[in-house]
Amino acid sequence: MRCGICTTDVKPASADVIFRKIKGWGFECVQFSFVSVIESNFIEDGRIEIPWSVSPAAIDAIIRASEKYGLPIEAVNGTYNMAHPDKNVRDEGAARFVGFAEATKALGAKYITLCSGSRNRENLWGYSPENNTADAWRDMADSMKRVVDIAEKLDMTLAIESEAANVISTPEKARQIMDEIGSPRLKMIIDFANLFHAGEAYRENVRPTIKHAIDVFGHDIVIAHGKDIKEGDGIEFTGTGEGIVDFAYCAKLLNDIGYGGDMFLHGIYDEDKMISARDHWLNAEKEALSI
Repeated sequence: MRCGICTTDVKPASADVIFRKIKGWGFECVQFSFVSVIESNFIEDGRIEIPWSVSPAAIDAIIRASEKYGLPIEAVNGTYNMAHPDKNVRDEGAARFVGFAEATKALGAKYITLCSGSRNRENLWGYSPENNTADAWRDMADSMKRVVDIAEKLDMTLAIESEAANVISTPEKARQIMDEIGSPRLKMIIDFANLFHAGEAYRENVRPTIKHAIDVFGHDIVIAHGKDIKEGDGIEFTGTGEGIVDFAYCAKLLNDIGYGGDMFLHGIYDEDKMISARDHWLNAEKEALSI
């Protein structure tokens, strides 16, 4: 599988600068966010991370940079708080999604990544004790149906993931929403660091946790994220290779199910560590052959 990176790990700059840096670090593809490039003239907030629309000039600049450096855009971040307690926020997110998805399609991306959201009013990635309520699930599921309808009209595929702080917080809940929606346009992201809840991030739990998620997600996995997590009682993410995730085992299990997608590293943020993170994954792929 190709080794890519999420552009959100790179400080926002012009499209040419972003793609030039990523190429220089040796990555082969990207998961893109419009917030990463200044041409989009978009600043996210804690509720909605997608623009209403993207100008043709910005689209052209992004495509030129992608082609110039040979870095295809395989996926684009389409995250907003699908479970926000304020219906107006959920409605605005769905309304923005139309123009955003059209811009994503213009980039030639295969996938749009989603966030199931949280009852946390300020941060779609922040935990709320109300995330486990029936109302939160209902609102999230309604939002999911709305964006799936948009994706079906545009012939695009959406991908969700399990996040401990979100409404979809376990592999089982991810499977549940896919079954409820019942559309081939809704698939899965596996982010290995996101599989751990507070009190679970210990080395003895790593392989069983990863194996369980792969068993639940199976062939519905279309995107893999190479984020890492530090050992301990809390949830503290870190760059690839700096935590406890067994990436060789991850590669083996993905190969075992015939995963045909890419690995996007995520959570590094330090440009001085990009090459070592990439090398860690490439070495893990080689090690997987002997497991």
